[in-house]
Amino acid sequence: MLMLSEDRRDRDGVPAPTSHVPLPYLRAWRIHRLMTLRGLAEKADVGFTTVARVERGYPASAITAVKLARALEVTLRDLKEVEPQD
Repeated sequence: MLMLSEDRRDRDGVPAPTSHVPLPYLRAWRIHRLMTLRGLAEKADVGFTTVARVERGYPASAITAVKLARALEVTLRDLKEVEPQD
């Protein structure tokens, strides 16, 4: 059995997520929803710098990607593949 070091686990002992997802349309959807970076970060319960980094092209963890999609009321597929239409 593969054991992860303690620092790779959250408080409940769940292993840290290993998959990361680029979200090329995050900024477009945020602007389409008339949200600020800070507003989206607060609604998604993620850090402001996390949102800024993902918008600059850094991949988001799977958990963060889902939180951002829910906060924007879109699907994860939308953030990955669909540009919002006016």
